[in-house]
Amino acid sequence: MPRLERYVRLLTGHALMVLIAVGVVTAALAAGMGRLRVAIDFEASLPANHPFVQIDHHIRREFGGRNTMIVAVVPRDGEVWRTDVLRVVQEATLAALRLPDVIASNVVSLAAPSVRHAEDEGGTIRVDYLMRDVPETPEEIATLRARLDDDPALRGVLVTPDQRAALVMLDFYDGVSGQDVFARTASLAEPYRDRPLDFYFAGEPMFVMASLEQSREVAWRIPLTFLVIAGMLLVSFRSVQGMLVPMLTATLSTLWGLGLMGWTGIVIDGWNVAVPILLIAVAAAHSAQMLKRYGEEVERTRDNRAAVVASTVSMGPVMVAAGSTAALGFASLALFGVRSIGNFGLSCAYGIASAVVLEMTFIPALRALLPAPRRVPGEGGPTHWVLSTLHVAIFHAGGRRILVATVVALAGAALGAVFIRTYGSTREYMPPDGMARVHLAEIEKHFPGTVTMTILYQGPPGSVRTLGLVRHLAALQDEIAGDPLVLRTASLADLVKALHRTFNADDPHPYRLPDSQELLAQLMFLGESPAFERFTDRALAKAVLVAYLRDDDSARVGPLVRRAQAWVDAHPAPEGVRVLIAGGVGPTILAVNEHTTHGKLLNTLVVLCVIYLVSSLVLRSALGGLYVVSPIVATVAILFGVLGWTGIRLDMGSASVIAMAAGIGADYAIYFLYRLREEHARLPTDEAAFGAALHTSGRAVLFVAASIGAGFSVMGFSKFLGMRLFGTLMPIAMAVSCLAALSLMPVLVLRTRPRFVFGRAGGGGDVAAGAAAGVNSSRPWRAGRPAPSRSARRSGGGSCS
Repeated sequence: MPRLERYVRLLTGHALMVLIAVGVVTAALAAGMGRLRVAIDFEASLPANHPFVQIDHHIRREFGGRNTMIVAVVPRDGEVWRTDVLRVVQEATLAALRLPDVIASNVVSLAAPSVRHAEDEGGTIRVDYLMRDVPETPEEIATLRARLDDDPALRGVLVTPDQRAALVMLDFYDGVSGQDVFARTASLAEPYRDRPLDFYFAGEPMFVMASLEQSREVAWRIPLTFLVIAGMLLVSFRSVQGMLVPMLTATLSTLWGLGLMGWTGIVIDGWNVAVPILLIAVAAAHSAQMLKRYGEEVERTRDNRAAVVASTVSMGPVMVAAGSTAALGFASLALFGVRSIGNFGLSCAYGIASAVVLEMTFIPALRALLPAPRRVPGEGGPTHWVLSTLHVAIFHAGGRRILVATVVALAGAALGAVFIRTYGSTREYMPPDGMARVHLAEIEKHFPGTVTMTILYQGPPGSVRTLGLVRHLAALQDEIAGDPLVLRTASLADLVKALHRTFNADDPHPYRLPDSQELLAQLMFLGESPAFERFTDRALAKAVLVAYLRDDDSARVGPLVRRAQAWVDAHPAPEGVRVLIAGGVGPTILAVNEHTTHGKLLNTLVVLCVIYLVSSLVLRSALGGLYVVSPIVATVAILFGVLGWTGIRLDMGSASVIAMAAGIGADYAIYFLYRLREEHARLPTDEAAFGAALHTSGRAVLFVAASIGAGFSVMGFSKFLGMRLFGTLMPIAMAVSCLAALSLMPVLVLRTRPRFVFGRAGGGGDVAAGAAAGVNSSRPWRAGRPAPSRSARRSGGGSCS
């Protein structure tokens, strides 16, 4: 590699200038961190092309709904039917109407102008506020309560069925952040802190508050990750320099990655807030591979600068290959169709690519100026025992024990995968003691219908006033109301039924739709009020049906949506009218789960393809790419088994961890194959070559897996489910992919003897093709017996014991 060697010698010859240049670049990139901002945007997590999301956008443009908040006013003793409580409801309602960006027609409560009560006065319909003035006497309170109980559309909504909470619902226009929505809504409770009642809040913006709470927890875990990995480095390399240099790489690459995020306009959100943890772990791991080889060269040459050149020349190509594979794998998330996931992938790619650049520029220059390590730790310890045991297993009977163990593990994983449960409630991702979860639980004690599903009717202007559309709307409303998931429904049909009852009090069944188009038009004309604006537009071309659901579990919402779609297919709407199913919180979360979960699995396949193509190119062998992906395939399969056996649901959180593990685990196989090819060209037997590769690159691979696993494990005890998934599944993934790369893959290589390792004639080893059958003409190297000499393996580098 004359060109690469000249490049490294140029770096080491002008080391101080290189350090200064890197310092300038670091300062320029780090300046981008000043542009970073936290923006927890639920919209960014949505798959924009999913039909449910598009329908939801369509509905929200006309009727709102994204920034809906539910406020529960709960007296600490007794029911809400008291003058003091009702006065608080009225004052809070009027204050809500004055909030900036509030949608006045979507403010709903006992005292809201949009909530009307219709009465028949001498043959005409009089529509007035349900509670224009706060009742002062028991008789007035009883009259108000009777009005509410007499209206099926309002009963159980404005005051909960247990009479213990009064609800105020409000909505804000698009463009208001979740933080602002919560802050403005929470201000309604401020004047009543000294009253014997409590305010509780629920709604989609509360997810934003939970994400902010999670971000704060991640922030203090980042230094903990740094200390954990630094401690592992110190124990493994047994020198301060062996700890400081990789951690310097990790620190600088994280700064570069965050700076590039700022310069390219990527915000910090609930997805990429943990990127520094990943970058610290991955960057330190790559640096450890280089450090391991540098230690070997120091002992061999006893010349610091020569060791820097030799280690960089030998490890540079494999580091570029491994880093490029990981970076491209993460960058491919930008094609996923979800803005936040794409930003996460690019953020990771920035940091990993920065680590590779730093290892090929800054670190060689720095090591050229630093003194060589005074003491290089020798072999031994548990790491040596593990590697020696793997070496014996690889050569015993052609690695049958490893193959059998792999088959058993995969069979167990396949059996466990049968029991995988999909999806789940989003509240599981909120900590039980977090504000959002506590408030939601308190509200659902009284009103367990905080999740919405919306259906839009769209036709020509005036179509909403036609009997055919209103009948179809009411029939669909009855159909979905029969589902156990649905607590209650609301639509224009409810208003029409209430008007019909008012106008036809002598009818044996007054609460129903009118029999004629003429009567429908008359009722809607006479009863027109702000209450209509909640369910229709001014052109009477659109109408919305709202269902209040007991849960947002996509495993339950999905069947409800399909039930509604099937009913509409079997009962077409009037000609010219489209029925769009479905928007609202429930279907939107279903869209996220479907797209993210299915898409993440597809993304895992894409990552595997990217890894295969890149590794095939760098190894110059199509078969080599298959060896690289084999440990990843095994890891993904085992993770699915873990989900099934442990009961962890397959949803957007667990699917994200699986896809990420596929992107990280490729490094192990690439590093090992490069070293195996190098050692086989130098040593006389297969056994010696595999032993040397295991005890050099394999030793570093063990540390890499351990460092990444330990880095993520700091999240394993988080109160947030999403962080716990990373903290438990990622260490498992690192352990499995590491062991597969050092056991299963070597057995496959030994049995198939690819040319890119063994050469066209099968290589110079004395095992030849007989190794495929487990016949070995060389003396077995068993655990406990001496390894090939240190000089033969150019070993003696840092120990990861």
